[in-house]
Amino acid sequence: MDEHRIPPLRAGRRAAGAALLGWLGDARAPRLCRVTGSPGSGRTHLLAWLVAGGTDPAAPPGRRVNAYLPAEGCGVRAAVWQLARQLEVSARTPGELLDRLAADPRPTVLCVPELDRAADPARLVAELLDPLLGLPHLRLVVEATADLVFTAVAEPAELDLDDPRWTDRARWDAWCGREGHDPAGYPNPGRALGTALAPPPGPAELLARAPRTATGAPDLPAAGPELLTGLWAAAARSGDLGPLAADPLLYVLAEPVAVTTALEAAAPGTAPAALDAAWRAAGPALVDTPEPAVRAHQLRTRLLGTEPADPAAALAADRLAAAPGRWSARWARRGPAPAATAPGAGPLRGRWLLADPTGAVHVLSPADGAVLGRIAVPGPKPLRALAATPGGSLVLLDAWGGTELLTPGPTGPGLEPYALDEALARLAAAVHGEALVLAASPDLPDAAPALGDSGGGVHWYRPGGGVLGERLHTGPVTALAVGTAAPGVPLLASGGLDGAVRLWGPGSAPMPEPADHRPCPVTALALDAGPDGPVLAVAWADGLLRVRRPQRPDGALDLRLGSPATGLSLAGGVLLAGLDDGPVALDLRD
Repeated sequence: MDEHRIPPLRAGRRAAGAALLGWLGDARAPRLCRVTGSPGSGRTHLLAWLVAGGTDPAAPPGRRVNAYLPAEGCGVRAAVWQLARQLEVSARTPGELLDRLAADPRPTVLCVPELDRAADPARLVAELLDPLLGLPHLRLVVEATADLVFTAVAEPAELDLDDPRWTDRARWDAWCGREGHDPAGYPNPGRALGTALAPPPGPAELLARAPRTATGAPDLPAAGPELLTGLWAAAARSGDLGPLAADPLLYVLAEPVAVTTALEAAAPGTAPAALDAAWRAAGPALVDTPEPAVRAHQLRTRLLGTEPADPAAALAADRLAAAPGRWSARWARRGPAPAATAPGAGPLRGRWLLADPTGAVHVLSPADGAVLGRIAVPGPKPLRALAATPGGSLVLLDAWGGTELLTPGPTGPGLEPYALDEALARLAAAVHGEALVLAASPDLPDAAPALGDSGGGVHWYRPGGGVLGERLHTGPVTALAVGTAAPGVPLLASGGLDGAVRLWGPGSAPMPEPADHRPCPVTALALDAGPDGPVLAVAWADGLLRVRRPQRPDGALDLRLGSPATGLSLAGGVLLAGLDDGPVALDLRD
């Protein structure tokens, strides 16, 4: 056992730790390992020790734990969201998580302590953990009694901590003597410590601890996160939300897992429909956000734009609006996920363009999301991307890699349609494989849109100078944005399936290192000219949005909204993000 990497186990449990590490490092061992024992036997402590070492970035491959789920008080929905976040995928349901993990065949180890104390252990096993074990590359270690039925692994490994062979008696006696514990408790550390698990307090006891208003009523918003979390946990056990149901502040001030589990356990109609739906939409972001003020803005974003207009949702959003933060939602529109977004240019400058899944292109107001018009597209077909040029033309990239040029209205300064069509033909000829993304800048009137391809290449047309190209990614380019490094000087940002974000000024060598890099694909990019230089917005497939100035990497703003953004547009401190249930606009305060 490598005690340098993993702290030594106390209470004579070195043998148990070695056995657990042996299971973890043996690819031939059963893919399910149960850690069992009576209350106080140290099951949770042993798994906490394993997680501490297995999640260390320096852990060798045979000792890695990819995700862990503290199951106490946890329901199925919160479990999915927590595991998805740690595994850097986007999933709201067990089926979605199963699909995401099935698509990635790398070995994956999950650790689930305190499974017996989940909100509904049998349901958590049946709906999530057992189906996950159906994936041949997934392994699971759980703290659970034998009466929880797993069917995916016929003969699991078992480590029973009540068995004396896993506790060295001499080391046990030395530990008890050193710490002043009772050695007669062997081999149960809980008995040696003289501790017993107290039952959780009920709602009445918790409400009695709350501060009071001037009228003597419980002042729940002032109760503090620990007491509020206890009230939500009690509500999950009883299925009755009581006074918690209607006030959105009570949702965001408590720990999100407890809120999620209580909402899942409550009878339909117990919580206001708008709050329940907004919490479900924002949930994958909420469970990983420690700051209540940020959770307030995440929940408020999902309350906006309720269709049809819901007065209760509007009131709830208003109650959350005063929370401090570096961003807040300006508006949200509910509908299908946008297939592509782009900033307007030329006659459409100051507008946003959004293509729906059918290929229809809508013009939106950045101020309030109102649809200002629709651009006639002959024979609409699914689009991968669109770009507006300063000259007034619109370039569409369809789902099969073909481009189409439209001139829907009056033209302005910039490449006229015939020159633009020639530039697109030359760009298409330079593509390696298939064109996947395109982008243009409203501030470069003489430029054609840039293209990114399935071979990792990015291509730029320079009038009179032909096509410039660079292979910037390992694998396909999945996102592209065009901005300016200085007036009239193009700057391209590209994102790839490799998770990297690269910056390139055509005509110069690309930056040697990525401007950013995370271990999941980039789904969207946007560039804007700020007063202190370019501003870059990046979206990744696990739902993270990051806004930063490339020249100031320490000032990044990271935010999550509950689902990945498939399109981004950035202008004047307002970020448009196309989510899976419609676009939202965010005011960036810094």
